[in-house]
This record gives sequence, structure tokens and C-alpha cells, in this order.
Amino acid sequence: MSEPISRRKSLVDYRITASKCQDCGSVYFPPKSFCDVEGRASSMASVDYFYEQGEFYSGSIISAPTSHFKYLDNYLTGVAQFGNVKLPGRITDHIPGQSDDINKYIGRLIIPRFRRTYADGHDGLVYYSSLNFSFADEYYPLQEYVEIQPSKEIEKPGIVGYGAYIPKYRIKNDGKGILGVTERTLPFADEDTTTFSVEAGKRALIHAGLNSSYVKKCFVGSESPTYAVKPIMATVSQVLELGEKFEDGFFSGGVDTQFACKAATDLFIDAAALVNFPAFGGEHVMVIGADNSQAAPGDALDYTVGAGATAYIFGRRDVIATLDHYVAYTSDTPDFYRREGQKYPRHGGRFTGQPAYFKHVLTATNRLLEKADMKPKDIDYAIGHSPNGVFPQRALSRVGFTKEQIEPGLVARKIGNLYSGSCPTSLAGVLDIAMPGDTILMSAYGSGAGSDAYIFTVTDQILEKRERTIPLMDQVESPHREYVDYTFYRKMKDSV
Repeated sequence: MSEPISRRKSLVDYRITASKCQDCGSVYFPPKSFCDVEGRASSMASVDYFYEQGEFYSGSIISAPTSHFKYLDNYLTGVAQFGNVKLPGRITDHIPGQSDDINKYIGRLIIPRFRRTYADGHDGLVYYSSLNFSFADEYYPLQEYVEIQPSKEIEKPGIVGYGAYIPKYRIKNDGKGILGVTERTLPFADEDTTTFSVEAGKRALIHAGLNSSYVKKCFVGSESPTYAVKPIMATVSQVLELGEKFEDGFFSGGVDTQFACKAATDLFIDAAALVNFPAFGGEHVMVIGADNSQAAPGDALDYTVGAGATAYIFGRRDVIATLDHYVAYTSDTPDFYRREGQKYPRHGGRFTGQPAYFKHVLTATNRLLEKADMKPKDIDYAIGHSPNGVFPQRALSRVGFTKEQIEPGLVARKIGNLYSGSCPTSLAGVLDIAMPGDTILMSAYGSGAGSDAYIFTVTDQILEKRERTIPLMDQVESPHREYVDYTFYRKMKDSV
């Protein structure tokens, strides 16, 4: 029996897979089993354009979309050209005016983006594709993927590469902000935690310079997953081709996890343990924290939540930061929760502060320093989970950290609370500027409730890989970021 058409289509669209005749060089999309020129005896090879740059060859401005794309209002669709093959596609992250001349877009360079195309209603499948393109001279620059054979193995496992992804669109809070948050990110209509995870994982592979076949586990932490039952990690593994390929799947595994805002950081220690486990064969593990942080309209949380993802690859070769110390502290403290089937979470107001966030973060952080036999002055950077721009500074100051140690990790002030992506994204911002020998303390927090505290030490490898990153602050302060009003914000939040 053949596979469902949705599955067959995903194998082509996820990576933009084409076929190339090894004899005459003809390229076909969708892929064909034989060449029109050389016939059935031709030898065909698979090619894809997932990491490539193309050109917007021709197109139209659609101002009356079909029901599948109603949420987009106006959008650009047309033909993209990669080398000598032409592909159908749509331009994302750009809303054209109805009176725009299509000719001003023709010839511009474009980059594939993994995005939603449509969903079969509220209870059907969500369909994804990389036949969505952003303009290369706007928010998302091209990153070249250059694979490097893993070489230097060290005794301690740690971070081999990372990639942060935050959307282009932003909304500002009035005045000086709310609880220290002056602006925050929001998804475009075709983005969700699955697309965030793929883009962040893609950047982590590029930064590590690692062949994706070496990544044998993928963990995704989120509290706003695309499906209640169907893992994000399966899509990430398929798109990024994690593990050894066999038929149409891969010898790799993983799970999605849920523990509010520490669903990803809780797995850092598991990833480090796995890469040290002999039966795992010294392979790599990817951990992703991704959320389109949800809050009811008008709720206090609605003015501090953001959207985005950050991915980490853990291993023992070419490590940029070793994982040196770890402490976890947990209690059954129901400060924030969402029941099955409910769209928005509920929280305990003031109860979420002192007996929940502060108690757990302070307890875990103090015990970690004690266990490591270190003082706050021995740490170069201190990161705390950021439900807003105020709580982490208060908590870490009470431990004894200075403003200079804390400030680099307070990225939530400009992007909002990314829930499961909060601490991972703050850590990415610190790693972007950290130097060899620097120590980084990170104390994550998840409602319900628990805190994970880690100490990392940066290695010389960070300098060798730095040029392959898109620094977090380059995204945060990009001149191409686009601000929207509250009506647009709610529309985008509620469209996923």
C-alpha cells in the first residue's frame, strides 16, 4: 500500500527535494525516477535546496486568498528559481500593498523557510513546506552550511553548537514597558512552535558545522505544541535529517516534553548524560526550547509574552562550553497551569512570585554554588528564567550577583517571555559574547514547580565557531524588524 499523499508530499516539500540526471544534468521538481532526455536507463540523484539561495523569478500579488490562506490577507506567490530549476512557492514575512507593482519583487534573492501552508480545520492535520521564501536582503540572512568532521574529543560533555530564532514581527508596550518588558516578538501567521523548532535546529547545525547524521536524539520542550498528540521532534528530525537515513526515515529518536518554562532546560543534563553513555556511541543530542507563549487577551501575561526558539547540540567533540555542575529543585506548587482543552493558561497572581518563582530559583542557585564550591564573584555571567524583565534581576541580585553579571542575559526586555525558550535564548545571547574561560550560571524555572541550575565553562572552540552564528542581538535589534498594533498582534497569536 502506498503512503498517504500528505506523507509523500512532505518528503519532497520539507527539503525541496529534486532529482538530477547524472548523465545530462537535467533537474526535475517534483523529482522523477528517470530523465526525459536519457530515458529509463538514466541514473538519477537526489538534490535539495534547503540551505540554498534562489531568485524570485515571477509572481503575482494575491489579494483575495482562498479559504486555506484567508489568514494571510495579501501575499506574494509565484515561481522561484534555484540554479536551472524553477519551483512554485510563496513569499513569507512580507505583506505587499494591493497597489504594489509585482515587478519590484522580480529578481530579488530569496531563502527557503520552513512554514505552515494550511491546516485541515481545527482538528485536522497541519501541512508544512519549505516552498516558502523570505527575501535575503530583509530580516533573515543566508547562512552557509559547511560541514566539519568532528575532531577534538574532551572528557566533559557540553554544548557543541546552538541556534536562536526569533520572528521578525514585534509589538511595543507603552511608555517604559510592563515589568521591564518594552517590546516582544510575535509569530507571523504561518509560524508555530514546529516551524520555530526547525529553524532554530537548522541554525544550530550550521553553527556546529555538524553533519546531521551524527545527531541521534532530538528533544523539544514546549507548552504550546502544534498537536496535543503528535511530536514536534518527529517533524524536526524529518526536516533536518537527524540520524542515519534508512528508506524514508532515520535511525534517531527523541520526545517532546512539558514542564512549563523549563521543559527544555530540564533535558540539558539528560543530553549530556546520553552523549557520555557508551551504548549511545558518542553521538550528539539536540535540545530545543520553543514556544508561542500564550496568554488570554487583556490578561497581565498578554503584555510580557513573546515567541521564538533556541536549539542546542550536545556532544563531546569540538565543545564550546562544558556542562560542569547541575542542581534541580522541585515541589508541587500550582502557580501556573492549563487544563487539557483550554486555550489559555491560568496563574495565581501574586502567588506566582515569592512562594513559586523566587523560592525555587534561589534555592536551586544557592545549592548549585555550594555544590560547586563557588561564590557569585567566581561567575562571569548569571542567567535566570525571565517571565519578565524584573524577576530574574531581583532573584539573582539576592544571591549576590552584580548588574554587570546579570544584564547580558536580560534579553526578555526586548523579546518577551519565550516560556520554554526563555533561558535557552538568554544563554544564546550570553554565548554570543562570552570568551574562553568564562563561567556561566543559568537557573531556569518552570511553573508547577521546579528550577534547574547549571554552570558552564566556555572553551577555545567558541571563537572558531562564532562566525557561523547569527547573533541574538543582531536579530533583536535588526533594522528589518517590523512593528505592529495590538489588533494585528492578536490576529497573529490566534491564527496558529
